[in-house]
Amino acid sequence: MRKIFLLFCFLNFEFLAGNISEKTRDLKENQRIQEQLGKKLEDLAADILSGEKKLKNLSHQIELLSAQTSKLESSAKIQNKELSALSAQNEELLKIKTAMEGKIIALIAKDFAYDLPIPQGYIESEESFMAFEILSGLDRVLSDEISKLSRDYEGVNLLIDTKQKQIEKINTNLKSYHEQIKQLQLLRQKQLDEINKQKTDRGIYAKKLDKLKAEQSELRATLDSLKIIDKKEQEREQNADTKVAKNTNSVRQIGSSYQNSSVKKYVGKKTIAPLDSFVVKQKFGNYIDPIYNIKIFNENVVLRSNKQDATVRSVLDGKIVFAKDTSMLQRVVIIEHNDGIHTIYAHLDKIAPTIKVGKSIKKGSVVGRIKNDLTFEVTQKNFHINPLELISLN
Repeated sequence: MRKIFLLFCFLNFEFLAGNISEKTRDLKENQRIQEQLGKKLEDLAADILSGEKKLKNLSHQIELLSAQTSKLESSAKIQNKELSALSAQNEELLKIKTAMEGKIIALIAKDFAYDLPIPQGYIESEESFMAFEILSGLDRVLSDEISKLSRDYEGVNLLIDTKQKQIEKINTNLKSYHEQIKQLQLLRQKQLDEINKQKTDRGIYAKKLDKLKAEQSELRATLDSLKIIDKKEQEREQNADTKVAKNTNSVRQIGSSYQNSSVKKYVGKKTIAPLDSFVVKQKFGNYIDPIYNIKIFNENVVLRSNKQDATVRSVLDGKIVFAKDTSMLQRVVIIEHNDGIHTIYAHLDKIAPTIKVGKSIKKGSVVGRIKNDLTFEVTQKNFHINPLELISLN
C-alpha cells in the first residue's frame, strides 16, 4: 500500500512539474508577444527577417544531420547485432574462465600436497624410493597440466579483452549515433518553435500594417471633412501613385506618397515638442516594407514618451477645430494655427477638460495625456510637413 502511495505521489509530481514547465513556456511566449506588439514596424520586420535566416540555418543543419544519421542507421543495426553476439560470446568465455580458475586452484593444491616435506624419523627403503619416484612423476604431470591450463587461461583472458574492446568501440559508436538522433530531435523542435514564432510575428506585423492603413484612411477622411487636406488633391496624388505602381512590379503601395506636390518643407522657427521626453518610434516619409515588399508613406510621426501617463502640449498658439473620440485613432485633437498650419494629436488616452472646439489655446497648454505613444501630424495649406522639422528635439 505504501509503495502504491509513493508511486501515486511521484506520478502526481511529474504531472505538476510538466504543467509548471508548460505554463512557464506559455508565460515566456506571452511576454515575447507583448514585446513584439510594442515594437516599431521596422524592428518587427528585422526580427522576422532574422527568424527566416535562423530557419534556413536550422533546415541546413537538419539536412546535414539527417544525412549523417541515415548513413549511421544501417551501421547501427549491424553493430547492435554484433554487440549481442559479442556479449553472448564473452558471457561464455567468462564461464570458461571461472571453470579454469577452479581447475588451476585444484591442481595447485594437489601439487602442493605432493611437495610436502619429509617427516622427522623417516627411514629410506626401496619402497620409499619408489614412492618418491612416483610422486616426482605426478608432480611433473601436474606442473605440465598447470602450465598448459595457465596458457589456455591467458588465451581466454586475451580473447575476453579483445572482445571487450570491440564491445566498447561499438558502444561508443552507438552512443554517438544516439546523440545525433537526440541532436536531430532538438533541432527539429527548435525549427518548430521558430516556425510558430514566425507565424505569430507575421500575424502581428500584418495587423500592424492593416491598422496603419485604417488609421491613415480615418485621419485623411477627418482632414478632408475639415477642409484641411483637399480630397480632390488627395485623389489626384493617389491616381499618380497608381500609375507609378503599374509601372513598378516589384513594390506595391499603401496610401499616398505625397512626394511631389503634397509634401512641403517647413522653413519657419522651431517650436516646442508636444512631449517633454520622447524617442521617435515611427519616422515621417517613405518606408519600404521588407516582408511584403509594400511601400508605405507615413504622413505623421509616432513619438514614444519616456514616461507613462505623459502630458501632451500644444506646440503653437491656435484654435481647436476638432476634439473627439474616433474608432481607430482613440481620442484626437486638431488645432489650427497661423499660416495655414494644422497640428494633429492622435492616440490620446485623455483629452484635457479645457479642450473645446472653437476655443483658443496657447502654446504649451495641455491638450491631453497618453500612456505611451503619441501620433503627431502637421499640415500646411494642403501640404504635409515632417513634424520633426517643426519641433525642437532637445
